[in-house]
Parts: sequence; C-alpha cells; structure tokens
Amino acid sequence: MPGERLLKADDVGLSSHTVLTLDKALSLALAYHPSIFQSEQALTAATAHVYQARAAYWPQVNAAAGASRATSNAQGTPENNHANNSYSGSLGLNLLVYDFGKTPAQVRQAYARQIAAEESLHSARSDLAYAVRTTFYTLGKTLELEQVSRDAVRQYQDHLDQVQAFRDVGRRTRYDLTKSEVDLGNARLNLIKAQSDVSDARAALNRSLGLAEEPGYQIQQSETAHPFPETTVETLMEQARRNHPGLKLLHAQERVAYAAVDEAIASLYPEIGLQAKYGLGGAHFPLTWNWSSALQSTIQLFTGRQQTLAIEVAITQLRSARSQVADREQQIFQDLKNALNQLTSARQRLSLTDLLVRQAQESLDLVNERYRIGAAAAVEVTDAQVALTSARGEQVKAKFDYQSAIAQIRHTVGEE
Repeated sequence: MPGERLLKADDVGLSSHTVLTLDKALSLALAYHPSIFQSEQALTAATAHVYQARAAYWPQVNAAAGASRATSNAQGTPENNHANNSYSGSLGLNLLVYDFGKTPAQVRQAYARQIAAEESLHSARSDLAYAVRTTFYTLGKTLELEQVSRDAVRQYQDHLDQVQAFRDVGRRTRYDLTKSEVDLGNARLNLIKAQSDVSDARAALNRSLGLAEEPGYQIQQSETAHPFPETTVETLMEQARRNHPGLKLLHAQERVAYAAVDEAIASLYPEIGLQAKYGLGGAHFPLTWNWSSALQSTIQLFTGRQQTLAIEVAITQLRSARSQVADREQQIFQDLKNALNQLTSARQRLSLTDLLVRQAQESLDLVNERYRIGAAAAVEVTDAQVALTSARGEQVKAKFDYQSAIAQIRHTVGEE
C-alpha cells in the first residue's frame, strides 16, 4: 500500500520535465508519506481496541468436546489393562452482570485512545504539511539566492573583461586587473556555496515528499507572498485551542488518564457474574446430560496495597496529563508570538529591501559609468556590486521569511 513501501518518482509522475507546485507537493506528501500511513494504522488499531473493550458487555460463549480411553485400577484391587471409553461435550456461557464501573471505565479509555489516535493523525498531517511548505520555500529561497550569485559572477566577469580591455590600452593599472580577478573568484566561491545549498534544500524537500531519489523537477514559485490579515496573538490563541491537533491529543490523553482513575477505584469492588453450562457425558452413547447455573461474586481481600497504590499512580498520571496541556498552551502562545514578530519584521524588511535594491542598482550603474570614464576607482565598483548583491539577497530572504512566518502561524493554529 502507499506509505507501506518506498515511493518512486515515476509512480507519481515526477521527472526532470515536471513543474512542481506547492499544492501538488502537499497532495503527494499527504497521500504517500510513511508517517501518515503509520498514523492511519495506529488509528485502525485504536478503533479495533474500542470493539475489544465493548466485547466485555456481551456474553462469552464457549464449547468443549472430548473423548478419552483410560484404565480404572485402584489400590487393593488386581491391576489389569482393561480400559473404558469416556465421552463429554459441553456448552458454557459467562456473562458479566456488574463490576461497579470497571468495564465502562475501560471502554471510556478505549474511546479516548481512539480520539487521541485521530488527533495524532491530524497532527501528523499538520506537521507534514508544515514541513513541505518550509522545505518548498527553502528550496525557492536557495534557487533565487543561487540566481543572485550567478548574476554577481556575470557582472564581475563583465567588469573583469572591461578592466582587461582598459589594461590593454594602458588606461588601468595591474592592481585594477588583480582586484577584478579576486572579486570574480570570491563571487564564484559564493556561487558554489549557493549551489550546495540548493542541493541540500532539494534533498530536504524530497524527504518531506517521501522520496529517496532526485527526480530533478522544477518548482513553481509565487512572485509575491500572499498578504496575511492583521490579527492578534489572542485571536490566534483561541483558534489554536479549538483546532490544534497536538493540544486536542493531550486533552484526549487527559480523558484516558481520568478513566484510568475510575478503573483503578472500581478494582476495589467485587465483580458479579453469571455462569451457565449444559453438558453431555458418559462411557457410551446416548450420553447423559446435565446443566448448571451459578451467580458468582469475587473480591480480593488483601493484595499488599497493590490496588490502592494503583489508584495513586493513576492520579499522578492524570495530574501529569493536565500539566502537559498547560505546558503545551504556553508553548503554542510563545510560537505564535514569535511567528507574528517574524511576520511583522519580514513585512517591514520587504518594503525596505525593495527600496535598497533600486538604490543599489542605480548606484552600481552610476559607478560603472564613472569608472568607464576614469572618474571612479576599482574599489568603488566592488563596493557597489557587493551592495547590490547584498540587497538582492536580503530581498529574497525577507520574501521567504514572510512566507515561512505565515506557514508557522497556520501550523501553530492547527491548519493542515
């Protein structure tokens, strides 16, 4: 089944000719990733446990049959090998009448575990969607930064060619030529690092898709980040309390612990059950029939405080479960606060970096023109090129930081 085996790129139509969108990446990951399959199987098992727990309400019917041949020698009588046949058959029924809430508590635990498994599946889907969005944005960022580095190499190469031509006619010194060569070498080093970052980002995205290969697809990037509506951390916190699967999972585990306390208390009381049996037996056919019925009650009088200690353990687990809910709410609040701060910062940086890129481009054009007529030094050209490359890099980072902040908020409030 998908998720039970390694996903192949050819199975889902990924190749070097494919243009992968974020929506398609999300649909592929949620359909085929092993982590989702594991959570689905855990939910299936939890559902089966519910039926197992409820089975205690139903009568337990058993049947038995046997045939034997044995001697009947006794002390004080002559021994011989004469054997007699014996046949038996029976049909029995056991029915729980009342156990002071122990079985209902077990059923409530099973239902709560089923709910926990459902929320665990939702949490796995939410975590995977966030991982896909993050790795998709990271790959987009590294690709754009790689392009910035390529443009810088090209511009430094053009500048070196220009300096070489000026040097040939005696209009530039050896220092200008050497500095241009060093600048080009540094730009190529930055390009190598950018290409390595792209390779790492591709591997991370493939992992989040459930792949163990490199199909060589291209990704479709949005030119601008969709604006996120103005909101407050309190509003987002209320949404997270309603929808966050991790928080709902902890609430389900709290209900499991609460039912476990009830079960431990009910274990102090007797169990009342009804037994009925109808049987046939004898040494030859037709067999003789008999029936019996009994109402039984059993109680443990002394277990070395085992039962009372079990209650104490269950209570501590309940308190711990409640504490985990409180701790998770604190973590969610902190994550939302940090994400909103990152969103605000990225929004401000976006508007500022757009201005800086325009100014840096204008400055570089001006310095190049001045350098062409001999009114500017080589170091001024280098500084202007570095400023433009830095501004474009910061522009790319601000755009993807904005998208990442939105993804973080959506994940924290529990969206898939």
